[in-house]
Amino acid sequence: MKKASDEQRRSVQSTSWVCAVILVLSLATSCAVFQGGQEDEGHEQGQWHYEMGAGYFESQDTTYAIGELTKALEYNPDHRDAHYLLGFIYMGRRDYRRAIHHFRESLRIDPNYHFARNNLGTVYMAMERWEDAVEEFEILIEETLYTTPELAHNNIGWAYFNLGRHSEALEQLRMAIHLSPEMCLAQNNKGRVHEGRGNTIEAERFYRRAIELCPEDYQEPHFYLGKLLQRRGDANATAHFERCVEIRSRNDLAERCRQYLQLR
Repeated sequence: MKKASDEQRRSVQSTSWVCAVILVLSLATSCAVFQGGQEDEGHEQGQWHYEMGAGYFESQDTTYAIGELTKALEYNPDHRDAHYLLGFIYMGRRDYRRAIHHFRESLRIDPNYHFARNNLGTVYMAMERWEDAVEEFEILIEETLYTTPELAHNNIGWAYFNLGRHSEALEQLRMAIHLSPEMCLAQNNKGRVHEGRGNTIEAERFYRRAIELCPEDYQEPHFYLGKLLQRRGDANATAHFERCVEIRSRNDLAERCRQYLQLR
């Protein structure tokens, strides 16, 4: 299996912002999962602890959230959303073993729980388990009720890129862009694949398209376009590294942009 670079890992991590949005949507519509519609005392207690845990999570107190969600599962081991939220919390903590367990449990209870499958695939990507990630996202693509197939196509494309399957990666990213032309993440990733194939002209085109679509808050295309231009000896590279730092000044990518600015 091809080993991902640090820069590739950062691109994988950017998919987690999508998951954060999905989580908010899930919490907003959360309900208890009861067997046979029987709301016995155990299920009621489980739901109460789940709601407490969700409240702690929204208050960014994940330690108490974990405690309450664990209690919810003691009362109702088949509480789908308690498993899901625990999985999400552990994913954020990079405790991938526990995250995988809880996302799988959510899917055992409800195989059609698309949010859990999406995040399970995202965990596999963070672990560089590319084949496992592709398997989960391919299931989502086949689901007629899955509302954001462009995300799955983008993620499969990124996994294929890391597996060295560049032609297949481009096809998946093409589908993502076809379904969502404004998806700057897929545009940037397509630039990465073209650059990986040595096609810097196409790479530059897609980096610029990503910047055009997301000019306010997307660092990555500035970073990669800046590197590409600097290798050509193009003085315009400086502006992209500076913009990278302006967008978000206190993260790893901003630090790398500063390092390239020092090479002028």
